[in-house]
Amino acid sequence: MQNGLPSNYESIEKQLNIKIPETDKEYLNAFLKKKSFHIVNRKIIYPKIEDVKYIVEKLSSEVRELKSTSDFWKKEKNTAEKYHRLLPINMVLKKNYWRHNVKKLINKKYKQDIIDAKLNDRILLDPEYKNLFETFLVDPDYRKKLKDTVNNSIIYKNNKIGDYSIRKQEFKKTSAELKVKQVEEQIKDATHRLKIYEKVYEYLKRYG
Repeated sequence: MQNGLPSNYESIEKQLNIKIPETDKEYLNAFLKKKSFHIVNRKIIYPKIEDVKYIVEKLSSEVRELKSTSDFWKKEKNTAEKYHRLLPINMVLKKNYWRHNVKKLINKKYKQDIIDAKLNDRILLDPEYKNLFETFLVDPDYRKKLKDTVNNSIIYKNNKIGDYSIRKQEFKKTSAELKVKQVEEQIKDATHRLKIYEKVYEYLKRYG
């Protein structure tokens, strides 16, 4: 009768006098690369089943938390992707959208101020520029200052009002994509470790 510390699934088969299914071999070998079994008289006496059960529970919790984190970042990515695409739809629901459009129709000076300030509905109704829009809508002096700034400031020589919002959403999208990729790799690793310990736990229950 063979006793000792098996180094691979073949050793386990010999020491327990069993035939290990093909689907189990990968996980048992993976476990034995870093850990060990101690088998005496065709019985696994190490590791302790309660220790392995604890690891299984801990890894299960880790996988759940990682999946929740992945879902969060996927939602953030989706929100950033849709942000500017949904602006026209969201515009129609806003009271100031109609005030703005009515004013464009009846106030030629206001309409010209929009053109001179190099603005458009997408910029004015972007939540990023809520304060700008609300002030622009009611304050002629503010519109004049904004026109002067946009047309004379070196800052706006190669940039337009609205570029910040576009860059911000692109950054959020790129950051979320990176986070999703990182977390998915962590999920893959944690899931594989969980499967290993679930298989070890199964053998401890059967042969421990």
